[in-house]
Amino acid sequence: MRLIPQLAAGRMAALRQRITGRFVMPERFKGTIVEKWAKYWQGLVRDYSEVAVGVVRESYQKPKKALAYGTGLYLLYKSAENNPGEDEFMTLLRHETNRMITVAPNQQNPVSADYLLLLERAINQKKLRLLSLGVCTLLWVDLYDADDCTYPAICEYTSVGLLNFHERVIDVGFWNQFWRLRWKMRNYDVNYL
Repeated sequence: MRLIPQLAAGRMAALRQRITGRFVMPERFKGTIVEKWAKYWQGLVRDYSEVAVGVVRESYQKPKKALAYGTGLYLLYKSAENNPGEDEFMTLLRHETNRMITVAPNQQNPVSADYLLLLERAINQKKLRLLSLGVCTLLWVDLYDADDCTYPAICEYTSVGLLNFHERVIDVGFWNQFWRLRWKMRNYDVNYL
């Protein structure tokens, strides 16, 4: 087990020596900014190669930890890849609205109907905002229209602050779904009890 990381470190050192042996700085560039840049990039490559060799060594010494880190990084990557955007939200909202329209108004679940009405009003008033955080998307309602140019709309003291931002969030998008919309629409018809 210990032989493999040592072989990888030896190979990296031999590769580094071969590369530095091939590239020789001409005399006219010595003492100039070009030499400084070359030294900077050589140092950067050396540092990152040492980090890569260290990661490989540690992964052989602690395979469970390496597996946990690898799984976590893979899940973050897939979450970022499947992060929903505005198009996915509008498609899902249209789909759920079309499902709700097929049910008579007196047979609709009032919670589902009120939530869809809240979303439609926010869209019509241009107050609905999406904030993508890379792995998830926050759907929130702003106080003012996006095109509003009145003083309260552009003043920093009347906008939504960081301390009360959580009160304005109405849905969270993750893994190509907006989960609160899905939760509210799970029992949207007469059988909602």
